[in-house]
Amino acid sequence: MARTTFSGPVASNNGFVFPVATAAALGAIADPANTTDKFVGKTVVDLATGVIYTATGATAASAWKGSNATTVTPA
Repeated sequence: MARTTFSGPVASNNGFVFPVATAAALGAIADPANTTDKFVGKTVVDLATGVIYTATGATAASAWKGSNATTVTPA
């Protein structure tokens, strides 16, 4: 995966686009959200609820912390 380092403020005319996943998908350990390109700090959004989730680890079993103070642990 490519990474970019910025120095100073970042401006975006089109906003930032996050991957989409539901809380149910994040809770399924075999879901691609947990098995493909997962890393500490990865952010996804559940469009149905508006909750933004952040990965706490890179393994499929690593929990997701929600912007609404919830935790989803894949099982």
